Amino acid sequence: SLTLTGIIEGRGKVFSDVVGPDFQEFFVEDISELAVGHLNKGLHHAHGRDEGGMDNSDIGAHDEMWFVVRDLLFGKDAYAIPTAPEEIGRPEMGRLFPQISKTLEEFLLIYMNILMVEVRAEKMFSFCCELFRDPEMFTDRRDIAEQAAQMVERIRQDEAIHVGYLQAVLSEMRTLTFKTVDGGTISGSELLDPVWEGMVAYHSTTVYDTAREQTRASIVRQLEKLADSDQLIAEFDRLETPLAAAAE
Repeated sequence: SLTLTGIIEGRGKVFSDVVGPDFQEFFVEDISELAVGHLNKGLHHAHGRDEGGMDNSDIGAHDEMWFVVRDLLFGKDAYAIPTAPEEIGRPEMGRLFPQISKTLEEFLLIYMNILMVEVRAEKMFSFCCELFRDPEMFTDRRDIAEQAAQMVERIRQDEAIHVGYLQAVLSEMRTLTFKTVDGGTISGSELLDPVWEGMVAYHSTTVYDTAREQTRASIVRQLEKLADSDQLIAEFDRLETPLAAAAE
């Protein structure tokens, strides 16, 4: 999980080179003093650099920080590098905002997906810090485990900033008036709320259902190689945490 998290974080570097459209063109109100009006003035760039670092530099970002956490706890090259999933956001579902420009729609969905992924990541941060600081874990290297927890806390602090600006951007958009492709207008809340509800449902329920199925199948394949596989699988299933509790 630590390696996968680092790989996925590193992909965020591409966000540093993203240049959005002139967002003012899509709104009735002036956005120059809003967070929305600053997306192309450094917010994209800073976010991407946080995740994947600077070009031609040995300064690490979140991707390298997760690898350091892994190596502190388990040693370098202790495990094979896993294959990361291609996508962690909500899958494509066709046009969700047909009333507005397709370009603007693409950016809206990016912001919504990233925000929900960042919110979900808080569970990972909390779990890691709690685990690394458990006195019954890593008993022979408690000082190193604390260093790993502190590294996660630093990543956590950065990600809280990402959550904050994305919340601000989407909240502002919800109060604005969007220009529609047919020459009319629509309120931000009317446009965004239905899609946002679906986005929350996906990231809070569907994604956990999918992950559960994939993870269980992988573990069962390993257990089936053992002599007492049936008993072990039954015990594994008995220990399952209910979905509602896992997603809280």
